[in-house]
Amino acid sequence: MKSNEGNAWFFIKDSQQQGPVCLFELKKLIEQRVLSSDTYVWNKSMDCWQMAKSLDLFSDCIFESNRILLLPDKFKTIVEYEEATYPNGRPYVRYLARFFDLSLFSIFMIALVSIFSPTFIAETSNLYVFILSLFLWIFIEPVFLAIFGNTFGRAFLNTKIKSVTGEKLNFITALKRSFFVSFLGMGFGIPILNIICFFFSYRDLKSSGMSTWDHKIGIVILYGNISLSRFCIASILPIGMLAAGFYI
Repeated sequence: MKSNEGNAWFFIKDSQQQGPVCLFELKKLIEQRVLSSDTYVWNKSMDCWQMAKSLDLFSDCIFESNRILLLPDKFKTIVEYEEATYPNGRPYVRYLARFFDLSLFSIFMIALVSIFSPTFIAETSNLYVFILSLFLWIFIEPVFLAIFGNTFGRAFLNTKIKSVTGEKLNFITALKRSFFVSFLGMGFGIPILNIICFFFSYRDLKSSGMSTWDHKIGIVILYGNISLSRFCIASILPIGMLAAGFYI
């Protein structure tokens, strides 16, 4: 397929210059993983050869290429493919699932500690209890993921987490992810810092459909449809604890 001069693109493959192809063709080659995001490309409007991943023009097809990599054949039923390609990473569902899990764990931890040291909870600030819960959850969540493949909050909101092989995460991978989420995504619950982290993680999810840490570690999140009743039920506990001043 010939391209007009202004739409002519060239690329390097097997150490040789190839082309010209039109922009649509080049994007499809990247999307279908014939070419990688590290492929050097050139168009007459450019001063020099550059990697495709350095150009915003190719961000969409690179994301689709990554999605294909993270979705092996065992996922590609019609239902799971539709779940996996839910638009824009569903940040609100991810945040709600995490706060739902944290709320349940915090209540369990408070109940357990109250049995052995009733004065500790009474004399400790709510913010400290939340940060402590968040820290402990970094190590508890990977146990749930390694054994059951999911947490209650994600399962309740019809969200799945898989490794690049399509299996449940092992403990080490889950621990890495839990740490990155708590640090980069939530700022360890530290006021001001957590708002900044929420902003940047939300921006990543809306712009690319996946978080930075999921992309780096090689994890795919599958999103299913959620009924309004489930969404409301999952919201009640975190909102109730927020109203009670637990997160403040």
